[in-house]
Amino acid sequence: MFCKVMIVDDEYIMRQGIRHMIEWEKEGYQLVAEAANGEEGLAMIEEHKPDIVLADIVMPVLDGMDFSVIVKKRFPQVRLIILSSYDDFEYVKKTLLSGACDYVLKPSLNPQELLGVLGRTAAMIPGMYLEKKLELSVTEKLSRYLNGYEANFTEGDFRHRFPYSKCRLLLSKDCIGQEGRLEDGTELVRFVRDYWKEQKNYETEVIFAGGEACAVILNYRVCDEEQIRGQAEQCVRKTACYRPGSFWVYGAVFEGMAGLDSYRQGCGLLELKFYYKDTPFLSAAQARKHKKLERFNYEQYAELLKYRNYKEALQQLEAYIAYMCSCTAEEYLLKNTAKNLIYNFLLEKEKAGGGMKASKSDFFRKIDQSRYVQDFRQQFGQVVKELEQECEGSGQAHDSLHEIKQYIQKHYAQDLELAKIAKEFNYNYNYLSTYFNRKVGESFSEYVNRIRIEKACEILKSSSCTIAQVSEMTGYSDPSYFSRIFKNQTGKTPSQWKRRLGKTDGMAE
Repeated sequence: MFCKVMIVDDEYIMRQGIRHMIEWEKEGYQLVAEAANGEEGLAMIEEHKPDIVLADIVMPVLDGMDFSVIVKKRFPQVRLIILSSYDDFEYVKKTLLSGACDYVLKPSLNPQELLGVLGRTAAMIPGMYLEKKLELSVTEKLSRYLNGYEANFTEGDFRHRFPYSKCRLLLSKDCIGQEGRLEDGTELVRFVRDYWKEQKNYETEVIFAGGEACAVILNYRVCDEEQIRGQAEQCVRKTACYRPGSFWVYGAVFEGMAGLDSYRQGCGLLELKFYYKDTPFLSAAQARKHKKLERFNYEQYAELLKYRNYKEALQQLEAYIAYMCSCTAEEYLLKNTAKNLIYNFLLEKEKAGGGMKASKSDFFRKIDQSRYVQDFRQQFGQVVKELEQECEGSGQAHDSLHEIKQYIQKHYAQDLELAKIAKEFNYNYNYLSTYFNRKVGESFSEYVNRIRIEKACEILKSSSCTIAQVSEMTGYSDPSYFSRIFKNQTGKTPSQWKRRLGKTDGMAE
């Protein structure tokens, strides 16, 4: 007989590690269930009736201390092993007095120690005899193989189990829910197994891949290509009635054991659920592809924030996030990029002495809670709108630009250099050059020349100054250069322009 074991731990990674740390059935044990907290664990003890429970001491909802007291009272036949991250004797002593048989330190847990504590605990169970299997079941071998653990699974084993020429993987998302809660994932697997058992024309294997995904290996004849897809879609439809919100990927066709490597690719496609709000069934062949992302121009963004050009900074931010969405960026990367850039925005705003009514956590929560890209874009748009409203009237760049233009109008006859003006107005030279060109529609030098030639035209119209005098009065030390610029701006030389006005006194070029 197998000794039935259950794991209760809120950390998915820890459950995954314990699940694949030993070959359970080979050692005489059967892993019958998992739970993410004590309350969930109590319900599963009632259903699966394990002999031994491995339970974490620190868990949400119902922690290990309270859990051990209730287990001792309600299920006295169950042997409890406490998993602890703390090497504190007094702390451990309390759990042992509460009904635990033994404890294990999680940081030092290894296969030998796990087998040792399981063996000591199983020996306490009256009549328990561990019936070890020399060979693991195909299901357990496949589970270990798919999850990257050592498994003595060969091409011959694969061909024996799956005799038909074609295979596909059908993978599900959301066997686990928020905060690592299993949410009856084992029941979902049981439902799917029952469905495929009824389909007699194919070979199938349904694997509960660690709470992360339910993997169905479909093995069929070439002539059944259309039928197998129809059955897969039917399975998903029925599952949707049983478990709304599930997301399934129908993988590419493969032959032989090597094709199982597509499992990892399929698990990657499961992350696309973020982009498929109303699509429970996604064929790998039709899935959106991740496009390579161009780098965000953070230097420009930082300059905009530095000079309080908040409106343009938000426009740049909004444009890049929209671009990431169009490239099917990974959900984690998309959300974290948005949060990091918003954080930088708020940080610079605070440095400039402008507090925000809403807190960072309010903005970040809106982004984190979005389950689909449509929700994300809506929430992100609201965040940007709030930032825009709070920043109205606090921008500096627009006011500074107006002051710079006034400065040029006043000092056009002097030596005007962009580097000096950038320093005068506390701007980075390169940033001011780009910003001036983008906002004014012409470069700094073009703008200065235009202002000077406008002033030159006024002087020529109202006086009899020579070209050399007008050149000097408008900031040009070289009359020949002044004449060339004048002609470029007006289409005429200064003397031609003057003659048109009927004034030729002193005009010589």
